[in-house]
Amino acid sequence: MSPRRKRIGVVLGLLLLAGLGWVVWPFMAGPDQMQSFCSSLAVGTSLEQVQAQAAQHGYRVSSLIEGRAFVHEPRSFGRFTCDLRFESNGLVSSVYLLND
Repeated sequence: MSPRRKRIGVVLGLLLLAGLGWVVWPFMAGPDQMQSFCSSLAVGTSLEQVQAQAAQHGYRVSSLIEGRAFVHEPRSFGRFTCDLRFESNGLVSSVYLLND
């Protein structure tokens, strides 16, 4: 086998491993990261502030419906979520949920 083909094989193998890691990582680190984010939200925080904090972490916030919204990590397809409850004075509670 020529050195060039060997190098190409090594590069492709590394790219394959990196791609696999990129796909699997949200499922390994997601629960702890979302739980930490959810517990860091202070009572009284506005929806806009929660959206800004979620955007910094790459999370998405659902629309506010009847005082409830959800924060989720898009790469995990919503498996790890934070259930938010709002009232007129801001955030009332944030609870981490694992959707099995």
